[in-house]
Amino acid sequence: MSSPPETWREISIRARANRDSKIPPSWLLKNPTTYSHLSDVTSVPRSCGLLTPLELDITESYTAPALVSAISEKKFTAVEVATAFCKRAAIAQQLVNCLTEIFFDEAIERARYLDKYLEENGKPIGPLHGLPISLKDCFSLPSHPSSVGFSLRAFLPDTTPATLPTLLLSSGAVLYVKTTTPQGQLSLDTHSYLWGRTLNPHSRFLTAGGSSGGEAALVAMRGSLLGIGTDMGGSIRIPALCCGLFGFKPTSTMMPKEGTETCELPGGRAAGLPVSVGPIAATAEECKWFMKIMEGREPWRVDAGVVPWRLQIPVKRQLKVGVLKSNGVTGLLPPYQSVMEEVEAALCSAGHQVIPITIPEYPKAFATAVGFMTLLGNRHVYNLLEAAGREPLSPWLKDRMKPKGPKERGLEEMVRLSHDKQQVEQKMLKELWDWEGRSETKDSQEVVGGVDIILCPVAGHPTPGHDNWAGVDWTAVWNLLDWPVGVVPVRKVRRGELEMELGGKSVGRQDDACRKLWDPEVRQVFEGAPMGVQVVGRKGMDGDVLEAMERVAEAVRNIPRTQERKRESKI
Repeated sequence: MSSPPETWREISIRARANRDSKIPPSWLLKNPTTYSHLSDVTSVPRSCGLLTPLELDITESYTAPALVSAISEKKFTAVEVATAFCKRAAIAQQLVNCLTEIFFDEAIERARYLDKYLEENGKPIGPLHGLPISLKDCFSLPSHPSSVGFSLRAFLPDTTPATLPTLLLSSGAVLYVKTTTPQGQLSLDTHSYLWGRTLNPHSRFLTAGGSSGGEAALVAMRGSLLGIGTDMGGSIRIPALCCGLFGFKPTSTMMPKEGTETCELPGGRAAGLPVSVGPIAATAEECKWFMKIMEGREPWRVDAGVVPWRLQIPVKRQLKVGVLKSNGVTGLLPPYQSVMEEVEAALCSAGHQVIPITIPEYPKAFATAVGFMTLLGNRHVYNLLEAAGREPLSPWLKDRMKPKGPKERGLEEMVRLSHDKQQVEQKMLKELWDWEGRSETKDSQEVVGGVDIILCPVAGHPTPGHDNWAGVDWTAVWNLLDWPVGVVPVRKVRRGELEMELGGKSVGRQDDACRKLWDPEVRQVFEGAPMGVQVVGRKGMDGDVLEAMERVAEAVRNIPRTQERKRESKI
């Protein structure tokens, strides 16, 4: 008589034990309860005593390009660097639960090979020589599962590598971990019953965002300098905001997606929003550097979904910035109103031209994006959960998703949505980017030829508590249009801002969800919560966005990050 199949609880216990066994005993935190009371754990890797001075220097003092140069110049060996980041990732896992697959032994062996290659050939093997890069769980690697938060997939190892990891390895990278996603990569809080909840390193009471939340949490802990995520509605940008980082969603046809696992029906992406693959890092410079390297690897030669491209970086110049503070779907809570005004002032002080804009088509564009996201229904998701012994939906999804099959007359609906998309993107093209050289006056400013970039919030609210991210109303429209977007961190919520009152009336259901977060019993969690802005560019003009991210980051650098730092700066 055969034994009954494992329940999702039993699978979860076994999967977590298997993962945790990959951390060497000497890398385990001594007396981990010492840190249980801490909200911000970003300083623990330095204070816990597990990392040597050399390992602290490697993981804290270098950007990704600088570290690659240091390895190539033999200041550090690839083994030293790989060991440092493996140890720091292990520490991060124990504090914020951000890893799914750990393969430190493979990473150290790979690093030894790279050191030998450099010694024998006198040159690095490629432009990423020796750099540890972390991957979102969805990227397939042989012998490692891509569970994407489903218990049923926890012990189904992939046999064929995804295209992107193959390109990274050929460029000299060291792969060492895969990171957590929410169940099916479907929610904006990284939680699954398989792996548990990923916590925000800046405040473990706040969400790390989703669906690339594990990547953002690991990078925020400096357990990785460069993490690779995916984005279909904000899944790079939202975690980057939550964890105080830079994130970049390229035009969807620029980066390879072949071999990435999803919960979608085979071929389902063709009926949904465009998915992008992009970096999460501590600086805009690292995002731009990575994209330049990927251009040189010519991914269109190995992935049929990638079109040939060139990353044209404009000469540094003053920007013409269209600032969008109202989208007709969701308003801004008081701290975000303040931070947008501060960013505007900082850009003006830096000599950039700031132009308030409105987009009348935005609500229609958002409704169209939602239509594409729900076109095929979600029966396949419930089938995966049912097959694992009725695994429940994670909390964020539980209140937002009900079983639905594909829409009736789906082909007609897809045609209608495609027509709506064509209409809004053409109107927005003309209104924002293509003014045919004519001169217009907006708020007493002379504007010629359209804006260079659009600057807008990532959400109507700062980084919230667990399971409280309100929606994709400020992010999914840019996926619909397939415009490149970067996130620039600005500052954290100040204590005094929690006393500000919210005026006006709700503009609809999405706004209701946002405004609810400002209820007096809820808003206190926002103290110290990260906030940032999106930098949006025209389709295919990714170089403009990457350059603008650096310009915006330079402009906002002098905005006090917190109330406390503001006081310190006056001493």
